[in-house]
This record gives sequence, C-alpha cells and structure tokens, in this order.
Amino acid sequence: MEAHDEVVQISAMNGWIIGVSHYKDRGYQCWIVNPDLDVLSDGTYYSTSSAAMSAGRAFVERYH
Repeated sequence: MEAHDEVVQISAMNGWIIGVSHYKDRGYQCWIVNPDLDVLSDGTYYSTSSAAMSAGRAFVERYH
C-alpha cells in the first residue's frame, strides 16, 4: 500500500475475511482472505466502500 491508501472496512464471514481499501486516485477495492489464507481481489474499483464490501460478500456467499 502507498502512504495515501488505507484499509477502511473489515468484516468476517464463516472463516473468510473481507476487507475494503481506499485508493486516493482510484476508489475502493475489496479483497478477501479465504480459509487457506489466500488473498484474493476482483481487481475492480468501486465508487463507495459499501459497494466494494457488497462485492466481497457476494463473492464469499458464491464460493463458500
């Protein structure tokens, strides 16, 4: 992460961690840590943190 990037939300669902980071010039991005401790991201930037979190939750619900 660069100095102006920050983690803005973290949530947990049944062994998965969902995080949202804010990137100053790009927006919000979700990332997921699965039960095997792999870190995953869809590579998409969202205009709001809630949209990014919703994308992360949808991913976990789909692949859980």
